[in-house]
Amino acid sequence: MLVILLLITLLAPHLTAYAPREQNLRNRLSPPTAEHPLGTDMYGRDLLSRLLYGGRISLAVGLLSMIIAVVVGTLVGALSGYYGGWMDHVLVRFTEVVMAFPLILLALTALALVGSSVIYLILIIGLTAWPVTARLVRGEFLRLRNQDFVQAARAVGGGDGQIIFRHLLPNALGPMVVTATLGVAGAVLLEAALSYLGIGVQPPTPSWGNILYEGQRYLRAGAWWYTVFPGMTIFLTVLSINLVGDALRDSFDPRQRL
Repeated sequence: MLVILLLITLLAPHLTAYAPREQNLRNRLSPPTAEHPLGTDMYGRDLLSRLLYGGRISLAVGLLSMIIAVVVGTLVGALSGYYGGWMDHVLVRFTEVVMAFPLILLALTALALVGSSVIYLILIIGLTAWPVTARLVRGEFLRLRNQDFVQAARAVGGGDGQIIFRHLLPNALGPMVVTATLGVAGAVLLEAALSYLGIGVQPPTPSWGNILYEGQRYLRAGAWWYTVFPGMTIFLTVLSINLVGDALRDSFDPRQRL
């Protein structure tokens, strides 16, 4: 399911004959037809085209923001778990302060201050979603840092950087991959929520969230396709990512192989 969703968004120009901003006011709010399989929106734009191109933005925000979150969280967690002491205390307190605020509240405040754009959206989600990864990496480093292979690496003259990146980090990679995968689903949902609230991706650039917001205004007018199809797209995407994350978690869990 996830592979299909990724492919159809990447191949969007070959799957639809309409540009996502191409208007036809004579054909506004048209139900699904052979010409427009998912109907049209309030400006007569093809909804299938807008969902496909909007998927590029929504998925890109989810993937890129989670890459930023994983990089920042890994650095914070690795330094905290490896060195311990005052550094661990300071970084743990800072992580807890960030986690004390709801993620959507932090994103709302930041976007209100710097303005709405896709780049800002990616950076803000990435720079507010890292504490989960940081706590996970810290826990793994605390568990691994006194293992025999780490002591052996120190004994042969391995530096801190070598031990962290060549010995400890690869052994913590499994849980990190699972957390990052599940985090992508959360980032896609957060982008949709922010765009729905009007401070994420701004029209006429399509994203699943702002298409859903536009459609809910015409739901009572009978334009059910305007909200059902964006909602189902978000649902299927998040479901497929979560299923992949659950499968990865099971495959990396040694208890599942007993």
